[in-house]
Amino acid sequence: MEAAAYPAGCLNCGTELRGKWCAQCGQRATPLRPTLHELLHEAAHELSHLDGKIVRTIKLLLFKPGELTREFLSGVRVRSVSPIRLYLICSLLFFGAMSLLPAGKGRIKVSGVNDPKLTQAAERVNKNPEILEHAFQTAFPKAMFILMPLFALIVFAFYWRAERMYVPHFYFAVHFHAFAFVLLAAYEVIGLMHAWHMRLVRLLLLLVLFPYLGIALRRVYGGSRWMTALKTAAILPVYLGLVLVAMGIIALITLLRLR
Repeated sequence: MEAAAYPAGCLNCGTELRGKWCAQCGQRATPLRPTLHELLHEAAHELSHLDGKIVRTIKLLLFKPGELTREFLSGVRVRSVSPIRLYLICSLLFFGAMSLLPAGKGRIKVSGVNDPKLTQAAERVNKNPEILEHAFQTAFPKAMFILMPLFALIVFAFYWRAERMYVPHFYFAVHFHAFAFVLLAAYEVIGLMHAWHMRLVRLLLLLVLFPYLGIALRRVYGGSRWMTALKTAAILPVYLGLVLVAMGIIALITLLRLR
């Protein structure tokens, strides 16, 4: 069997090759007609490389708050999944978990508004909670494109002396939200278990957000423990308030559409 012929120049940009990788565009030199050995080697390389990056990234995200951001901002980027891709994976995990769970039993009450149609819309939602559940699953991912930059802006307001550009704060926000989505996915799944102690576990999961944010802030921006604790105590409640406002707006828009 004839050995596969490798090109003398890069097939992507035409640069003369001096090794297995193009120095201009980074494409790997491969034969025009790859052999079975080439196919298996490529598959093994890609799978092992991807698995290693994902495992390392998840470990740092879950157990070393702020480390992914610190590495990214210091230029160490090839060893981990990119922040935006990580955010998309974690958000899909959360919203996927939400879609698999039964609709909640929360009720909407209209008060202070003399609008019979709005009251009827609220009753319709209360009889069929899946309407509101679907609205949140559809609208909340879009709302995050506003909420996440707002979170970065809040962090910027507290840490502008440590970092005077906005974009690094945005990357911090991306990593924090990726962790929050993993936590909330676990929160939703544990909600399927009706044992009494599972309620305590869910509460503890939510409380983890506070120390996680504090550790991440200190690892990325520095500062004393006490000052970091005070800033954490200010940042998270303000942001959670904005999240609740966003949820209220989504609920209101849903009611207005059902009028």
